Amino acid sequence: MKKNTNEIKGFSRIIAAVDGSDGARKAAQKALLLAKESEKKIVALYVIDTPRLTDVIPADSLSVEWEDLLTKQGKKVLNEIEKKGSTMGVIVEKKLVKGIPEEIIMKEAKKNDLIVMGCKGKSAIDRILMGSVCEKVTRHASSPVMVIR
Repeated sequence: MKKNTNEIKGFSRIIAAVDGSDGARKAAQKALLLAKESEKKIVALYVIDTPRLTDVIPADSLSVEWEDLLTKQGKKVLNEIEKKGSTMGVIVEKKLVKGIPEEIIMKEAKKNDLIVMGCKGKSAIDRILMGSVCEKVTRHASSPVMVIR
């Protein structure tokens, strides 16, 4: 049975919001498959949550070390997605950005883009303390959002 990709083809790009979690990995895989089927490019977006990081950790050498660690993790995650995309014949544009994740994700996505993201982030405590990025994006984005569980 041939899949109907007409709805997917209506999008300009697919934004794969990733954070290194299992949910984000599943979402990235789904975004890659959708991109391959629809012949669209992916923007793999990793946001380093520096504003909240400095609220929790004082702006000293410790917070700089955390930011460096998150930057390395972000590069690793983005490189993995790019590598998978390359083997599938999908163009992946990597973006590593500092800021508030939900704001950056919504700012990156244009009206004709599709945001694909996992619903569960790095840890339960993150969701309790900071709120769910997924929930905020789903409620407030002007572009469609596909949530992968």
